[in-house]
Amino acid sequence: MNNTQLRKTHTMKLKSASIIISLGALSLALTAGSGISKPRLLPELPTPGERIRVIIDTDAGTEIDDVYALALALVAQDRFDIEGIVGAHFGDAGGPDGVEKSLTVIHELLDIAGMTGQFPVKPGAPPFQFSAKPPESEGVDFIIERAMATDERGPLWVIALGPCTDVAAAYLKNPKIAERMVLFWHGRTQWPERCWNFNAYNDLKAVRVVFESKLPLVLFDTGTYLRCPMEESKARIWPHGKIGRYLHDFRLRNEHYQSPRKGFYDLGDVAALIDPSLTYSEVVSAPGVDWDLRYDFRKDHGRILRIFQIDRDRTFELLSQKLKGFDKTGD
Repeated sequence: MNNTQLRKTHTMKLKSASIIISLGALSLALTAGSGISKPRLLPELPTPGERIRVIIDTDAGTEIDDVYALALALVAQDRFDIEGIVGAHFGDAGGPDGVEKSLTVIHELLDIAGMTGQFPVKPGAPPFQFSAKPPESEGVDFIIERAMATDERGPLWVIALGPCTDVAAAYLKNPKIAERMVLFWHGRTQWPERCWNFNAYNDLKAVRVVFESKLPLVLFDTGTYLRCPMEESKARIWPHGKIGRYLHDFRLRNEHYQSPRKGFYDLGDVAALIDPSLTYSEVVSAPGVDWDLRYDFRKDHGRILRIFQIDRDRTFELLSQKLKGFDKTGD
């Protein structure tokens, strides 16, 4: 199927999904009704040119793709009103100090960008120990606080680039956040067979909470092919100020990062929110997630938006252009 056919398929699916309605309008309609169980809200990707409130929840200590994604968000503040950043764990790979490792990289990038102290940076929670008991952290409480804050600019978008622990914990502590926020989670799963991914198996209990919840969910379910050979990185990223040099040189820290087959997966999440036209998506029912990570479509937990493809060339061009623009004004 070529790009034109994919786009037509995408458009037809959206048009046929009669339950798609703006998040704000649906919230008002539901609030006006009483005694009716509220369905899961189906989010739409934000309108181009609209500035959106975001919290970025990232396990930046584990992978280079988080660093690239966070950097793109920092240089795209014409699109993002960044209300804060949460450092996430990354399971056994990070160990007990995983959150601190993520915070270290976040602060390092903020320093390079000249943005130290510009945003609240909070520690996230450890993985769930028990499904019904949310783990505690400053980051969890911060998500609740910002989601529930009265703001006429619209819902809070939480971009979760790592495990969905912090949002799942926030939801269990205060389910009302489902009426005030959208979760944009990097799953990159084996749809429709298994919810298998590094982010998923690092906290399966949190994944099950999210899929069974009322949280409006955008599942970013792609990005493996977001690759950038070193020569291209040198030409398109390195020239653009301190951040560009930092991003390119970060690849020298690990031989794997220099491979032409290395995917910059999480970069796609942020790019998709900056320019939704980069993506192809579909409306699907949220299935259950079994303990072996298999999807169970006998269960239907409401509609979610699943992004299944993103344009690789335009994604890296977007990164290059945003870095170039920031280099001229902020570096």
